[in-house]
Amino acid sequence: MFQRKLIVVLGLVAMLALSAGMTQASMSRVEGMNLDVPALSQFTDDYVNIYYYPTSVVRQNNLVLAELGENPGGTTTPVQFNDQSLTVIRNFPRFGAIAFQMKQRALNSAFPNNLNHEQLDAIWGRAFTKLDLAVRLDITNSKFEESTTVGGVTDTFKELGSSGFGADPYPFGGAFFDNAITGQGVELNTVGISPAIALHMSNDNRFEGMVTYRKYSLDRSETAGGVAGEKWEDDGGASYAVAARAVINQNDKNTWYPAAWFVNDDLSWKVTGVTPTARSADEKYKSYGIGISNNMKVNDNNLLLWGVVVQQAKHEYDRTDNNDGVASGATKTLEEKSTLAPLVFAAVETDATKWLKVRMGASRALVNTNTKFGDFNTPQNTDESKERGSDFKFALGTGIRWNNLDIDMTLNEKFPLSGGWVLSGDNSTPFTRASATYHF
Repeated sequence: MFQRKLIVVLGLVAMLALSAGMTQASMSRVEGMNLDVPALSQFTDDYVNIYYYPTSVVRQNNLVLAELGENPGGTTTPVQFNDQSLTVIRNFPRFGAIAFQMKQRALNSAFPNNLNHEQLDAIWGRAFTKLDLAVRLDITNSKFEESTTVGGVTDTFKELGSSGFGADPYPFGGAFFDNAITGQGVELNTVGISPAIALHMSNDNRFEGMVTYRKYSLDRSETAGGVAGEKWEDDGGASYAVAARAVINQNDKNTWYPAAWFVNDDLSWKVTGVTPTARSADEKYKSYGIGISNNMKVNDNNLLLWGVVVQQAKHEYDRTDNNDGVASGATKTLEEKSTLAPLVFAAVETDATKWLKVRMGASRALVNTNTKFGDFNTPQNTDESKERGSDFKFALGTGIRWNNLDIDMTLNEKFPLSGGWVLSGDNSTPFTRASATYHF
């Protein structure tokens, strides 16, 4: 028993030694302060904001950042390649700053599970006397084609976005329903471009703004013996996002971050070749919000921040065709709306010792959801439900600095209570994410 306890103590000391220090440049940092909740990381100064506000890339040092793991449950399953990334930021005196990120899955979009096979994610930014300019370009792209010949008859199948459903363009038969894309993980290709600007004011205050233009691609089709058959394709317009924030230095210890944003993703689609007439759906996802936070420096390098946000997410699904060939009762209209009013958050980043950095954060939201549904029957059957509750989230994190190398980790909340396998037999991992940042 004594040996087991000794192993535990030494293990904890080792983990603390591997989780101490100070860094401001990783997903593990904001996650450890519970700021990974959508849109909350923009309420403090951190590397991850180069994707919300590309102009902030000019304020970063030269660095290489590796992110490993996205494992909220803390299970011992192997780390998936979708949960890893490597980013390089390099400042050139005359050309400007370049950020180049390599990863398999696009993590900085409203639909990360649908955007695999990323080919490019790069940011260019240049600092001028009174303003900064930047632009981000991100692309995911994959394609699958298959041709088979049996008895002299050739059948073909192709898809933009290799989703692995097999040679069926619309893999759900005649069951036309909402969330056909996002709810089923159908692969999408996308191209997004995000110009951005930052205006400098007195006292190092600044205003930052970004606009994203994005286009999703969905095209799955088949032919049988040279005759066109089923086809499922994108039928929506371009998607876009707008974000803006100010950085207001009240004094050398207090900084205010007011921010607002709006995102509109159009995932409308059309299916032909399954029923006598085309089937289509107007499907849109929207989110918008406004908030403010105060970042306060306490006792030298320690940070205390708090803030409040009001935000709403809405999903609208509408089919206007006459539903020929589809079973009665299929969804025709659907509206889902979730409102957080307000969401209050707070976090602390403190030097527990000269070598140990500890982070903790929490958020509390009042949540209102409203769902409206109507089917194809005549007269239409409808249903409306309303729900109100609260949502609480908490997180812990640590970090260490060795010369130019920062190591950050997000703590698995189960581990301090179970003691891991040595004490309780629980196989959950001590950490759910790890990040390494090398400055040069």
